[in-house]
Amino acid sequence: MNTEAERRFWRLLTDYERLAKDESVAIHARDFDTVESIQTRKPAVLDALCVLAGEGGLDRGHPALSARLDALTALGDACAEALAAMQRDARTERQNLDAARLRLRGLNTTYGPDPRQQQAFCAHG
Repeated sequence: MNTEAERRFWRLLTDYERLAKDESVAIHARDFDTVESIQTRKPAVLDALCVLAGEGGLDRGHPALSARLDALTALGDACAEALAAMQRDARTERQNLDAARLRLRGLNTTYGPDPRQQQAFCAHG
């Protein structure tokens, strides 16, 4: 077991947990630029974690690691559910906007492109 690799692993895992928490906060704040920025950094950290875990002799059976991975998984699941809810809300909002657009288009035929024009029944006065 390489104790230096193990020490670096735990430090990097803490960094990864911070990224995951920051991502969760950004998702709930609907700050998608920050979410995208975090998601571009996470794969490199995860790759380094895998290398260091191998060098440090760590696996999922390690009690402390297992608990932290479970917490990360739960956080990821919560983020996925929050994004799914936002997508459902956006889909509903789009449907409502499409319905409103159609109603407005129908009103446009009643009032014409210029509502100040006289109605047809007044033109024969």
